[in-house]
Amino acid sequence: MSCKSFRPALPSLVFLLLAGAGLAAAPKPAALPEGVAPLSAASAQHMQTLLAAAEKYRGLHARAPIPAGSLEESGLKKKLLESMHQHLKPESLRAAEVSLKAFGLIPETMDLGKYLPELLTSQVAGYYDTERKYLAMVRRGGGGAGQDGDGNDDMVLVHELTHALQDQSFDLEKLEKDDDPLSDAGTAVTALVEGDATLTMIDFQAQTSLENTPGADRLMSSLLADPAKLAQTMPDLPGADQFAQAPEWLRDNLLFGYLQGMTFCMSVRSRGGQKLLDYAFTTDPPRSTEQILHPEKWHTHRDDPVVVRLPDLAAELAGYRKAAEGVMGELSIRSLLHAGGVEWERAGAAAEGWGGDRFAVYEKKDGGRLLVWVSEWDTDADAQEFQAALAGLGAGWQVAGVAPRRVVAVRGDLADERREAIRARLAASLVERPANRDVDLVAIGARPASR
Repeated sequence: MSCKSFRPALPSLVFLLLAGAGLAAAPKPAALPEGVAPLSAASAQHMQTLLAAAEKYRGLHARAPIPAGSLEESGLKKKLLESMHQHLKPESLRAAEVSLKAFGLIPETMDLGKYLPELLTSQVAGYYDTERKYLAMVRRGGGGAGQDGDGNDDMVLVHELTHALQDQSFDLEKLEKDDDPLSDAGTAVTALVEGDATLTMIDFQAQTSLENTPGADRLMSSLLADPAKLAQTMPDLPGADQFAQAPEWLRDNLLFGYLQGMTFCMSVRSRGGQKLLDYAFTTDPPRSTEQILHPEKWHTHRDDPVVVRLPDLAAELAGYRKAAEGVMGELSIRSLLHAGGVEWERAGAAAEGWGGDRFAVYEKKDGGRLLVWVSEWDTDADAQEFQAALAGLGAGWQVAGVAPRRVVAVRGDLADERREAIRARLAASLVERPANRDVDLVAIGARPASR
């Protein structure tokens, strides 16, 4: 979850897990905003060398100069707050906070608008601003970010330069037009963008294309078997304490775009080369976190989400107002189950087979809250597995299988008679099933990467 005009570099914790963490930047100081310092002449020249490397490994070419500079950590927090206030409507942020609390994914005492900038400030090494078209890296503890950086600085800069190339070629603001901070489809698109930049960065470090490296896909699958455990192996990194203390859903979302996004882009390039990856940006982006987690559901045997339409419950919920509505998706369902005490592998297995879902949160004037949730699953067995896992959370969940592949859940204080009436309405929710047209690789000129 982030302000999408800001393309942040990898959280410092994640970045070092993949081989570095950093700072550095480049030219055209006149285009830099207040608080962002221009680079030295030597650093600006070095940035041009790194830009050429980003162009080589991503296969895109700069169409305009990319202003770059550096700023203090205090300045980063200010920029994050400005971006959040400008691009995230207060009602959207409140809806996100209400939803996460209704699911039990963040503490009731958390003020998301205050907490997120604090967390991101501790994690972000740099960012590319898609609105003002400049790049900035962060100076921490008196360090010389943006000056003559080391190899780790170079990796961060290649990541951010890739965002600039993406933006010039594909218009990232248009691509990420979904401004719902809890959108599962929006999370998938962000993973495409961040995963592509991360893959380019790693290719630059390795001086080869990772998708062409034998065993790379198996290595990444092994590393990502449990991202939380992976993060715990590096406790001394900048921002590690803040990251470790963050709610699991937030940690998962911060890691997801960079790590699973990278494996998605690796798989896409293996399947259809750069043509297919560019096609994802220009024409047919992934539509769910399920497709990021299981790339074959995007590029080989298409499995787009089922759209669930919730009924109007105003008559059944007199005295309530709808405060939020959205889609959880496979990623958030996995986080919900694991945070609730379900063992990692079982949580992942129970979230697989997701077909689509829709939830709504209702509030009473006295502060009462009610969550209603309908989910569709690929098979009867998938629905039963999820139903059992969710019911095992306790914590006020009322869960029922209302059709072979449909599960209805209600959480909140409600009289039994009223709950049954609502459950019956939810059981009859309408759905729109996708056409699931596979990508025509021949038509777009895509070919598998050579090995």
